[in-house]
Amino acid sequence: MTIGWKWTKRLAVSAAAAVLITAGAAASAAPSAEAAAAQKADIYYVSNGDLYRVNTEGGASQRLRRNFDGIELKPAGGYMYYMYDENSTTLLRLSLTDSGAKAADFGKSKRIVHFDTAGDTVYAMDDYGVLYATPADAAQLTDGVKLTDMADPKFPAFKIVGDRIYFNALKDGRTTWVASKKTDGSGSVQWVAKGTLDNAYYAHTDSSRLYLMVNTNPKETRYSTDCMVLYSLPKKGGAAKALNAKSPLDANAVNSGGWANGYYVFNKGIRPGSDGRSDYSTGVGYVISGTTGKTTKLHGTGVYEIANVGSSSLAFNDAKGSAYVATLANGKVTKTKKLSLSGVGYVRNLTNQGAVRSTVLFAGSGAYVLDPAKLTLKKMVGVEWDLCQYEDDVAGIFYVNAADGGRLYRMNETGTKGVKLTDEKVSRIVLIAKN
Repeated sequence: MTIGWKWTKRLAVSAAAAVLITAGAAASAAPSAEAAAAQKADIYYVSNGDLYRVNTEGGASQRLRRNFDGIELKPAGGYMYYMYDENSTTLLRLSLTDSGAKAADFGKSKRIVHFDTAGDTVYAMDDYGVLYATPADAAQLTDGVKLTDMADPKFPAFKIVGDRIYFNALKDGRTTWVASKKTDGSGSVQWVAKGTLDNAYYAHTDSSRLYLMVNTNPKETRYSTDCMVLYSLPKKGGAAKALNAKSPLDANAVNSGGWANGYYVFNKGIRPGSDGRSDYSTGVGYVISGTTGKTTKLHGTGVYEIANVGSSSLAFNDAKGSAYVATLANGKVTKTKKLSLSGVGYVRNLTNQGAVRSTVLFAGSGAYVLDPAKLTLKKMVGVEWDLCQYEDDVAGIFYVNAADGGRLYRMNETGTKGVKLTDEKVSRIVLIAKN
């Protein structure tokens, strides 16, 4: 079974507005006054076919490369790693310090089926199931550590959590299991759960635990089956506990869901339409607890997205584009408030070191910040956006301002001040990289 359409990179809000998603799953921690200040960063964008860089605090833009094409851009060290297009298996590397440098084949003819970066390390899996961890300043991918040659390239998703990497591996050369290993290559492979991690999004952490949504029937592709089991294990690694082994969730229901506040939302009765997208009007929203595995009905129709509000409440939008905040206690919904906003496409948390900085709702009429105490909405003044992007630990929301001819702007998270960052017309934002 392949991952559903919901967690693809780009999602439409309306004909005139879209959100480009790179932020990770919403963290479960509450806001903290002690959280470190959000980091400064560089934002990379394409204008008239050329790749540029500008600091998120403003200043002069720098053109890095003419006639740039690439997707899945990820930074590591002084480089940017990416694939040419969706069908490419060549891992490319471009220097971010040498404006005259040309893109190079970092994999050196290896066919790469999946890659990621963390800090100054590049992780990549080839089509033979070899998983590498390579310093970003190495000459080529194979100069790094070969973590394993037992990875399953048919299910190439993996997730780096602390000093361990979680991936799909072939046990005894036949059966696919979720496994883990130290990122420095030391120690043996640890077998976590039988099945697959269909997407890195299905691995979620809070302050102490790692949660894995495991597909126990990964080879079934024709129709939905009750095959999704939620596992919990210590964040530093260890034995995993299946929370709903006796009542696995429907695969389509899980594909339509998401994480927030220690819960995973899913939609019973949901089915993909002819275009492959799920019809949320046919679903009923539920949440499963990452602590107990207990399921609770959240809403009478399909729930599109959820986000944290405080320590015990969830903001969400439904199939009708309405938005709500629900409070849960002891496995029950104790209170629900409907928000005065329609046409809501997305509900997102912006975070800093795991603490929620703000909750933002995206609607056809604009972007709105939710006050977590009063549960009131404040529109982000002046945001006339076609594309917007945000990143964990980086302050602000970055958007292409249609009212200013497509220039790039930063809006603060209270929605009161926008800052113009570029004079060039921006066609797409491709990366926000922390300094």
